[in-house]
Amino acid sequence: MELNETIRRQWNKGAKSWVEFVRSGRDYYKEHLNGPALKRMVGNVRGKRVLDVGCGEGYFSRVFARMGAEVTGIDISEALIEAAREEEREHPLGVKYFVADAADLGMLESESFDIAFCHMALSDIADYEGAIAEVSRILKVEGRFVIVMEHPCFSTRFMEGKKVSGWEIRLGRDGSKEYLYYRVEDYLRRHSYTWEWKHDRLPYSFVTTGFHRTLSDYVNTLTKNGLVITRLDEPQPLEEGVRIHPPLRKHYRVPFSLVIEATKIPWRLRSGD
Repeated sequence: MELNETIRRQWNKGAKSWVEFVRSGRDYYKEHLNGPALKRMVGNVRGKRVLDVGCGEGYFSRVFARMGAEVTGIDISEALIEAAREEEREHPLGVKYFVADAADLGMLESESFDIAFCHMALSDIADYEGAIAEVSRILKVEGRFVIVMEHPCFSTRFMEGKKVSGWEIRLGRDGSKEYLYYRVEDYLRRHSYTWEWKHDRLPYSFVTTGFHRTLSDYVNTLTKNGLVITRLDEPQPLEEGVRIHPPLRKHYRVPFSLVIEATKIPWRLRSGD
């Protein structure tokens, strides 16, 4: 799939910058908003088999391995998986990593995992329907899939190089930013877009491809694959994070992310069976 190859090349090119960004602790959304929300929703993993979908350089694979899980991580980027494996060689936690398209997990047995999670990666996956179907296949009955994603209703989006959704900002004379309101436009128009990762917390900038889909797209695909939503969260940042990084305060007003827990039900309970 040509689009997958584009995505793979993009993340391979940005891998070194991304690894340093994550491992330096400068990803404060991960530290003070999305990461804590993921850990709350996943809960106790001791003795569980856990799959990290879109694991990147392995940050959360290591987190849950330290919590007592048997973890497998998959990602489309060879460079990111190599960074994860290098860390595993230096500090072994028993995590297994595979280079794989999330929509083709043939190396993993059906109904063999207790929990799967995907942290901020589902909207970067071209075949999200195939990825969700594969997660359903590898989960045991009553296994859980936890998704942390940029909120589909409030995601910063671009079409034809123009920003169509995002915060409207007023700059002060001192360069400070006042976040006035969140503008939403063309929500129902599905599309792909390129995003340039460019800020002073990254060693170098790089570009990736993302996909805007609606909330109903994700919910209906989960349901179609026997994954019933059992919990939902629109998390707020930790108070400590807001003190250290004041721009996070705006997410007390408008959520940045959405956390979904979907539980696999038996075939006999699915609609039409």
